Amino acid sequence: MMTKPILFVINSLRLGGAEKICVELANAFVQQGIPVDLVVLELREAVLRENLDPKVRLTNLEIGHARQAFFSLKKLIQAGDYTQTLVFTFQLSVVLVLIRKLSGLRFRIIARAINNLTEKFKHERSLWHKYASYFLIRQFYFDVDHIIAQSSGMHRELEKLRGGRKTGISTIFNFHQIRPLNNLIGTASLDGLQSQNKLLFVGKLKLQKNVSFLLKVAGELARTRQDFHFTIVGDGPEKESLLQLRGELGLADNVTLVGAQKEVAPFYAKTSVLVLGSWYEGFPNVLLEALEFGIPIVSVNCPSGPEDIIINEVNGKLVNGYDVGEFAKAVTETLHRKWNKEVIRSTLKRFSKDTAVQSYLDLLTEKKDSGAAKT
Repeated sequence: MMTKPILFVINSLRLGGAEKICVELANAFVQQGIPVDLVVLELREAVLRENLDPKVRLTNLEIGHARQAFFSLKKLIQAGDYTQTLVFTFQLSVVLVLIRKLSGLRFRIIARAINNLTEKFKHERSLWHKYASYFLIRQFYFDVDHIIAQSSGMHRELEKLRGGRKTGISTIFNFHQIRPLNNLIGTASLDGLQSQNKLLFVGKLKLQKNVSFLLKVAGELARTRQDFHFTIVGDGPEKESLLQLRGELGLADNVTLVGAQKEVAPFYAKTSVLVLGSWYEGFPNVLLEALEFGIPIVSVNCPSGPEDIIINEVNGKLVNGYDVGEFAKAVTETLHRKWNKEVIRSTLKRFSKDTAVQSYLDLLTEKKDSGAAKT
């Protein structure tokens, strides 16, 4: 059993895929007697804090950006004498590398890549992130000890970006525990929700998610007189432009934006098809959540993640490219087909929590890079 805590480093505990995995991993570790200290930059809207096991020691740095974290993190690592760190963002990984290079402190850095790096910065609007942050990441990110990719596509991209450097890369899929279907539906409030031909999107309303494409698909479905309703669960900077586009497409009766929801089970429980049209992903956890409810998925085959989750004609459909008509056709076919919920749910078995947690432990409890599943 380890006596020194493993240090987890993440931006926040807001409602997001990386944050959920961070909390679940920390909880799994401490439940196995492995101490974990978790440091966050800030705790605004930290809805996942209540899910954190009390045995996980939480530190809030109370700063707004990763680029401001150097001195606070250096002081914390020095005081805690940490030897193992697991970091959940590209930017914070670079900060830890710079701390190690400039301070003489010796600790291992296991970096969890949470997005397709090339696509992320191609679509970035902030000049700081598009140029300065991207330069620093390309320069220093591969100086970590080991990188965990969430998907096959991300692994391939990281291998390409790594070049001749020796950084180990492993693929560990995100995980999801399958609960009994009756329990899931039994706890969901179904009042006021339509029961058929219901499309659903769940996620942050930001450029990456390309929800405007899904609205255009809804417009095509309406044009071809398809009977459907599309619910968008989430909030974000694109909300106003999406509302405007909904109006321009005449979809006020077909599309509802319900905002961010702490409890999404009621929406899953009354959904016919989950849709995803992102420009890029890391490993979209929302697809696993939908599969747990036996919901078929129609997704763009974006880099990266959907190809690892969707088995064509078994639990959904993968659509290559962003042709509105092709995607609408796939949605129509999916709506009109009878799917076997239990078969869909069975495809989740590949994403076992026990397997993933053990893979993380294998990496983090080694004194040197274990090389597990690396290339």
